Amino acid sequence: MKLNYYLRKLTTLKIGGPAKYFTNVKSERELIEAIEWARKSKVRWYVIGEGSNLIPDDKGFDGLIIKNEIKNLKISSDKVFVGAGNNLLKVICRLNKLGLAGMEKIAGIPGTIGGAIYGSAGAYGKEIKDNLVRIKIFDGNRTKWLSKKECRFKYRESIFKIRRDWIVLAAEFKLKSGNPKELCKISKEIIKLREQKYWPGLLCPGSFFKNIVVEEIWPAVLKKKFLSKIPKEKIFYGKFPSGYLLEMIGAKGMKCGKIKVAEHHGNLIYNSGHGKSEEIIKLAKILKNKVKKNFGINLEEEVQYL
Repeated sequence: MKLNYYLRKLTTLKIGGPAKYFTNVKSERELIEAIEWARKSKVRWYVIGEGSNLIPDDKGFDGLIIKNEIKNLKISSDKVFVGAGNNLLKVICRLNKLGLAGMEKIAGIPGTIGGAIYGSAGAYGKEIKDNLVRIKIFDGNRTKWLSKKECRFKYRESIFKIRRDWIVLAAEFKLKSGNPKELCKISKEIIKLREQKYWPGLLCPGSFFKNIVVEEIWPAVLKKKFLSKIPKEKIFYGKFPSGYLLEMIGAKGMKCGKIKVAEHHGNLIYNSGHGKSEEIIKLAKILKNKVKKNFGINLEEEVQYL
């Protein structure tokens, strides 16, 4: 266990003050023991993956941060059992080479398997939940399996955002047979598309705000008014890109201190160097207020504040 470990070392935004206690765990037993230690010591605790969607406070975290590095991986025919601490892209590349299809289109999403499940991650019409069978968790008392239905997946939502004390340990996927070369090609093309927006080396979490699910806009009067203001051809898979709304309110190039909105994408907020969490929060609030004023829509962050 380390003391006063700076969380900016772990986040893709390179932001975050010191955690009073920090440990990385490589097995289910180690993770559970770390949580039990925190409870006995009456210390706050929080489990993270690779920090790709995390914005810790500059003041730090007065408790224990547990980095999940559970990386067991078993493949049996079309079933894949994978530890939550595995890097998502590395797992997809391995599955592609084995000719196991279903996850190739979510290649390039940063972070771990556990993080992707927590945030119900997805891209280009595919989501992590699509091939999920069940998930192994620690519920605070024991380990158990949850069915996909029990995880209550919705667009960028899951039961784990409600039950923060439920920790994803592993997941089981069922995949189809595919051509390894074709699967690898699809993933490479997806990654190239993503890199046009999220330039390699850019200190950002990917998309900052969730896209707008058209069917969830309420009341009906607001939905009708909103749809009258936006181009219909911008709606993909039932969602309207937040980035387009942000561009319409002049978000591109806006900044607060060292935190900036990219010139090429309205939903890309990045750290240009030595940025602070308070600057991110301030800029996000300004953007949300402008979208609310112009369109009546409440933007929601994909990122998690800590």
